[in-house]
Amino acid sequence: MSAFRIMWLVIMFDLPTQTKKDRKRYRWLSRYLDKEGYIRLQYSVYAKVFNSLESANHGKKRMKEFLKVNVKKGNVRMLLFTDAQFGKMELVVGEQSRQEEATQPSLFDF
Repeated sequence: MSAFRIMWLVIMFDLPTQTKKDRKRYRWLSRYLDKEGYIRLQYSVYAKVFNSLESANHGKKRMKEFLKVNVKKGNVRMLLFTDAQFGKMELVVGEQSRQEEATQPSLFDF
């Protein structure tokens, strides 16, 4: 598969955490993303790999529908990258999460 066909959908969110209910919603969204197969790159930044633009757009649509119903406050942003573009991401400080380390090599095991 071409690195230009494989797509990454990145979800970034900033939700309020002032009240107990707000913190519960924040954790709930994080757990939902985990369950859907997204990997956590950083706190409130998740990414999922898709095998085509069509499947990535379907994933985007599903996420928008979920968010429309379940998230009323805060900011949620989505970015779509090819695998080649995602691979050029530079980690300047720190190290990859265990989820990232496990996901990256498996993409190219054909």
